[in-house]
Amino acid sequence: MKKVNIDRLDILSFLNGLVFYAPVALLVRTNAGVTTAQFFVLQAILSLTVFVFEIPTGVITDKFGYKNTMILAQVTQFLAKVLLLAAFIRGSYVLFVTEAVVEGFAACFLSGTQEAYLYSVYQDNRYAVKMAHVANFGTAGFIVSTLLYVLFYHFGGIRVLIIATIISCGVGIPCVAGIEREPETTHSDAGAEASSTSKAGVTGKSGDAGVMAIFADARMLLMVVLAAGFSLGFLLINFFYVDKLIACGLREELMSLIIIVYSAIQMLAEKILDRIESTHYRAAMLRFIILSGIVMMIFAFAQTAVVVIGIMVILPLFLNVPAFILDSMENAYIDQYGQENKRASILSAANMVGNFLEIIFLFASAYIVRIGISACFIGAGIMLTGFGVCVFLVHTRQER
Repeated sequence: MKKVNIDRLDILSFLNGLVFYAPVALLVRTNAGVTTAQFFVLQAILSLTVFVFEIPTGVITDKFGYKNTMILAQVTQFLAKVLLLAAFIRGSYVLFVTEAVVEGFAACFLSGTQEAYLYSVYQDNRYAVKMAHVANFGTAGFIVSTLLYVLFYHFGGIRVLIIATIISCGVGIPCVAGIEREPETTHSDAGAEASSTSKAGVTGKSGDAGVMAIFADARMLLMVVLAAGFSLGFLLINFFYVDKLIACGLREELMSLIIIVYSAIQMLAEKILDRIESTHYRAAMLRFIILSGIVMMIFAFAQTAVVVIGIMVILPLFLNVPAFILDSMENAYIDQYGQENKRASILSAANMVGNFLEIIFLFASAYIVRIGISACFIGAGIMLTGFGVCVFLVHTRQER
C-alpha cells in the first residue's frame, strides 16, 4: 500500500466534527429573530443549493483535482461559519440566507471528493477501512464538542460556541492544504483497469457515454437505491429515537447520553472492516443488512426500556459497516467502467439520485407515520433487507 501523509485528513475530520453549536442549531437562528417557519425555509435553501449544484461541482472537482477541491470546500465552510456569526450578531435574515447558500456550496464541493481522494490512494483493498478510520475522527470531534458544549455555553453563550467552531474550521484550512496530492490517473491506466475487470461482466467505456452507461446498469442503480436506504435508516434514528424513548416512559433528556454512546460504538466499524477480507465484502454487507433489517423490526415492537436502549446504541453500527462497504463497491464499479477521471462527477450524480430517492422515501414515510412510528421502522427494515438481497444477487449473477 502506498504511504501518504493521510494523518492530516484524520485531523481535518476531527476539526470538522467540532461543531460546538450543533446542540442549539435552531436557537442560533431563533435567538437572532428567525421564526421557525423561516428556519425551515433556510434548510430548504440549503438542500436546494446542494441538489442543483451537486453535479456541476463534481465536474469542477474532476478538472480541478481532489486535493484542490477539498481546500476550496474547507475555505467555503469557513466562510459560511463566519457569515453565521455575522448573521447571529446582526440578526440579519439576509445573511442567514447567504450563509445557507455558501454552506450548500461547501457541501457540494465536499460531496464525493474526500471519498474519491481516499480511493485514489488506497484503492479497493483498504479503502473501506480507511474511510471508517477518517469517519471515526469526525465522530470523536462530535463527541468532544458535545461534551464541551455545556462549558462553552455556560461561559459565553451561543456567540462563543460559533467562534470556537470558526476557529476549529479555520485550523482545518492549513491542515487540508498539507495533505499529499492524489496520484495522477492516466487514460492508459484507466483502460488497463477496465480490461482487467472485464471478466466481471463490465465493458470499459470512455467519455460521457461511459458515465451514462454506469447509471443505466442495474447494479449501479441498485447500489444507489441501497445507499438511499441507509440514509433513510439514519434519518429514522435522528428523528424518531426520542419518540421511542418517551413511548417507553423514559425521559427525553436521556437522548443526549444515548447519542454519545452510539457515536462511540459506531467507531468499532473500522475494527470490524479491518477483520474482513475485501474479497468477502459483499457477503459481509449482506449479513449486516439482514441483521439491520431484523433489528429495526424488533425495535418497532420492543417496549422494554433495556431492549429499546440496547438497540438504539447498536443499530447505527449495523448500518455503518455495510454503508462503508457499499461505498467501496461503487468506487470499484467506476474503475470497472474505466471512468476514474470522472469519479467525482459520478459520485456526485449518485448522491444527487440518492437525495431524490430519500425525498420520495420521506414523503412515503409521512403517510406511513400516520399508522405509527413502528410502521416506519418495519417498512425501512423490510425495504433495506430487500434491496440488500437484490444487490447481492445481481452482482453475483453478473460475475458468473
